[in-house]
Amino acid sequence: MEDVGVGVIGAGTFGEVHARVYSELPQCRLLAIADSNRARAGEVAGKYHADAYDDWRKLMERKDIQAVSIVTPEDQHTDIAVAAAASGKHILVEKPIATKIEDALTIINAAKKGGVKLMVGHILRFTPAYAQVRQAIESGNIGEPIWSYSRRNGSIVQVERLRGRISAGMFLAVHDADLLRWYMGDEPERVYAEDVKREVHRRYGLSDFIWALVKFKRGGVGSIEAGWGLPRSWGGSALPSKWGQFNADVGVEVIGTKGSVRIDSPPMMVYCCDEAGFKYPDIIHGFELHGRINGGIRIELQHFIESVLNDTEPLVTGEDGLVALKIIEAAERSLSEGRPVRIEELE
Repeated sequence: MEDVGVGVIGAGTFGEVHARVYSELPQCRLLAIADSNRARAGEVAGKYHADAYDDWRKLMERKDIQAVSIVTPEDQHTDIAVAAAASGKHILVEKPIATKIEDALTIINAAKKGGVKLMVGHILRFTPAYAQVRQAIESGNIGEPIWSYSRRNGSIVQVERLRGRISAGMFLAVHDADLLRWYMGDEPERVYAEDVKREVHRRYGLSDFIWALVKFKRGGVGSIEAGWGLPRSWGGSALPSKWGQFNADVGVEVIGTKGSVRIDSPPMMVYCCDEAGFKYPDIIHGFELHGRINGGIRIELQHFIESVLNDTEPLVTGEDGLVALKIIEAAERSLSEGRPVRIEELE
């Protein structure tokens, strides 16, 4: 295979980012965009010289498409992924892999049956700063990781954009669930969570912030802090960022038996100030440089294409996506039941 024909299913803000990156990657041909909103599909397809469909099933019929990105709302992943696997198309599904464990298992089993690659879009594994933390751990310089912490706090603008369709755990903290498992190099054993309910809960019935404590099997502990209860003035948007579009409070720390490593970027490492106030570009996840999208999103999608071309296993497998989902499911059950929840209870 000299190059990979790709289709993108879901033409929302982040779906368009996928489309643009694929259109810019070598050894990749963006061929089609599908979205139930025909006008939106046509708009995105027109920008990147692809065909447009208002029914993703039509995209699946195309033999010249070997791989798809599924960038739909989270509860719509399953049927699309199963159909993609049945049609022999390799799959990149945005995180979370699904919102239910049984759906995640259905996707994983369909990919195995279809003999296709399945990668879950946990972008933090591909963003340079977060990947360097992993490299520091792998080098042995900090010894055995024994405690890890990840913070992902945004403003109420995020939950407004999503219209309350998903919890902070499933949308935000699932990033950190995968990240801390990757850093600790261990499997989760049990999870205990607490939350705060204020304005977001009043408007959407969701937690404003959650905190989850993850106990790992070898005795290490991970702590996740995530939410979208910061004031509107913090802003917040999807990739790619321009001045003033991204503004979140994020950070990571891993302590080992011999040292520690940390990321701290509240809200970002580059800023400018004009008459409207301070503005921040996202230089972590994705940014425009010399007319192309760079950063974690480009590295992630390039990795997916290379996995298809080279017949190698993606860095983030379906099973990885499943474990991250289990951690969040355990946290949400802990919130509802007021007790620690063992991962084995979900199996």
